Amino acid sequence: MKVGLIVEGDSDKEFFEKYFKPQLKRDMLVVSSGRSKSCRILNKVAVHKDIKALMAKKCEHIFVLVDLDTKCETSQRQFTCIIKLKEWYRKKIDTDAFENVTVAVVSKEIEAWMLSAWENSNGKVKKDLERKFNSKKSLSEKEMVKRFLGSRKHIDCTKNDSLAYFMSKLGL
Repeated sequence: MKVGLIVEGDSDKEFFEKYFKPQLKRDMLVVSSGRSKSCRILNKVAVHKDIKALMAKKCEHIFVLVDLDTKCETSQRQFTCIIKLKEWYRKKIDTDAFENVTVAVVSKEIEAWMLSAWENSNGKVKKDLERKFNSKKSLSEKEMVKRFLGSRKHIDCTKNDSLAYFMSKLGL
């Protein structure tokens, strides 16, 4: 089954293309909704365009991955509950207008999924992964993905609830 993923940014896309896709050995297309430091994951028109493009490429199921700490709206609204964010997002973007589209909330950021290779990463953020790499300077998201890939570690669904949920939705 060909799967489509819509992720928030370029570093998320790189993680899925360079780690996730090869590990799963699955036919997967990944689209980044954020381009040039813009946040389009909360833009209904942009997300619908991405969904239609993935459908045109014969994706049988599409997942929209939204970080729990997403706050790129003018109101800077932030959620602490995955279920409430998911309900709010589905209404805002109207994902129910499409069949076989699932919204999955990453708690709190995709870097927490990477951190699951070492420890329980529920509720963890980029800074927690950065500390794991013992960096003396602040790392970009792309640099964190690069270091994670270089570690040759494997993510662990038992150490992150949102990762376990996503994997179950993939049927794994």
